[in-house]
Order: sequence, then structure tokens, then C-alpha cells
Amino acid sequence: MPITFTKKAVQEAADPRDEFFLQLPGRREVDVYHDETGEPRRMSFEWTLFSVVAKSARLDRNPTYSRILGGCVSGGGASGGWGDGRARVLWRLSDSLTPGACWSRSTYAPAGTVMQADVEELSVGFNLNIPPPYRLKAGKYRGFTTFRIGPGGDFDFGNDVSNLSGDSLTVNFELDVQHAFMFEFPPGSDRAVLEPRNGWQAWLAGGKAPQRIYRDLPFRVWSTGPFKVYKLCQHDMGAHCAISSDEGEQVAVEVAMSLPAGIQHRGQAVERLQLPTGRFAALQFEAAMPTLNRPGQLHFEVGRNDVQAMLKHPGSNYAGQVTVVFDAEL
Repeated sequence: MPITFTKKAVQEAADPRDEFFLQLPGRREVDVYHDETGEPRRMSFEWTLFSVVAKSARLDRNPTYSRILGGCVSGGGASGGWGDGRARVLWRLSDSLTPGACWSRSTYAPAGTVMQADVEELSVGFNLNIPPPYRLKAGKYRGFTTFRIGPGGDFDFGNDVSNLSGDSLTVNFELDVQHAFMFEFPPGSDRAVLEPRNGWQAWLAGGKAPQRIYRDLPFRVWSTGPFKVYKLCQHDMGAHCAISSDEGEQVAVEVAMSLPAGIQHRGQAVERLQLPTGRFAALQFEAAMPTLNRPGQLHFEVGRNDVQAMLKHPGSNYAGQVTVVFDAEL
């Protein structure tokens, strides 16, 4: 981070702020906003560890090298150079939610020794707890938070600090959400032939008229975020699409969809849910969990009354186009 300073430290001082001292801020809630919609999402941000590179006249008079006290423990040891008095240390916060003050003492200096450390580098580690990505719209979210630096501030380096590089630190956040989204239909799915359950043979042999004719088209779905679905019709018939005979007779076709359990509509499982016509009536689906290579179905059906009407025109062919649109651009 762009923070440098000079610290005068007193070995084993009565007030820890007079030693090499560091107080980091606790967990903070931060709002980030979608670039296009402005939709806010809240996340939490916390510091977990920090490291310093500090130079003193002699390594045995470097207050960062290296007895750690207070609310920190060693994060992996320390290294130092006797030739230039420079030490590198890594400390881990014992409690990142509400960190306690940390301070250190030289391993070698006697009590009361006054030491000076020029902090050349200050680095930090952090945890970022964001909302589940599969509940976020695709796109970029941005936000920021600002920390005060200095005595009594969010970053507090204790007493006798000079040459501080600044009095504030702004951390900018950018979340780039990119969802997996794919529907895969098997070859031949561009044509759905509607038939009774066991075909037409029973009726042609003098059996009862079929109660319905239908076709279910299977597909596989990969989805890690929200999306919308709607249908477009070559022949509109109210809320339904229609198929039309050569003579111009039309009957309604119900178009529905079933999706795997990881995808929901208004918090409910999607089972034979009727699809509306047109983009402005589209249904929105949410991810209850990431869905990868799971089965779903499109259902096309002509109901009993319309089947009865069709049977009055034996030898006719009924046809029509239905386009089902899966839209991840919410």
C-alpha cells in the first residue's frame, strides 16, 4: 500500500504506543453498485495480516525484529540483513473482526533503547466476503471505502511518527461477474412432432380419440446466474401460440418448461411452467445454486378440445413456428 513513515520506538516502553505499534481497522461493510443498473450489493471487508519492510541503522536495533505482542501473531517468521539493518516481517491479526493493537520489540536491544525504523513498504492481506455470485447480475460492480491514517485513525502507528506519506487511504473495489450460461439441445430439436402418447395407431384402429397430443424436448443447461425466458409465435392466439392447417384452421399450443432444482422462479421449483409471449412478459429465473450440465425440458401440447376440433379435418397438416428465447441480458 502507498503508506510509508518513520517511527521512533522505545524498547519495553510503559506505553505500547511508544514501541513499534500498529492498530488496524476492524471489519467494514461496503456497498458496491452495478455499472449499468446502479443496483447496490453489500459485502464485508476485513484486514487479516500485514507485513512491513523497515530499515534501521543496525538490525539488532530494529524494533520490528522481532518479538510480537498484543493482538498479532507471527504470520510466517521474519528475515533481516545485518549489513543494511533492514527487516522483513509478516504478522497475522488474531481477530480480524475487531483487531487489537499490535506492537513489537527488538530481540536484541536492552530495555530503554531508543530505535528508529524507516518503514519502506507496508503490505496487507484481507478477506472479502461478497454475496453469492450466482445471485448477482452479470456485469461490473464498483465501490470504495476510505480509511483515516494517523493517531486515533483507522491505521494508527502510535506516538513519535514522522514523514507519514498521507492521512487517508481509499480502497477501490471492482467485481466483474461473468456467468456460465448455455442451453444445449440434441440434434433434431428444431422440429417437434405432436402425437398422442402411444402414437396414432390406436385411434386409427378404431380406438378412442386421444385426449391430447404433445412433444417434450429435452435439453441440458449450464447456468450460474439469473436469466429470463419468453416465447415468440408465428401465429398468436391470445396467451398461446397456434398451429395452423393448410385450410387456415388454427388450434392453440401450450408451451411450458421444466428446469432442474438449482433454478427457481419466485422461490419455487420450475415444473411445467407456462411461458408467456413477448419480451416484456418474460419470466425471470434465479439460481438457488450453480447449475452445470443438468437436464430440463420444453413441453408442447394441444389440449383435448382442440384435438377434437383437429380430428374433424382428417388428413390435414397443422404447423407453426414457436421461438423460445433464453435471455441472460437482464
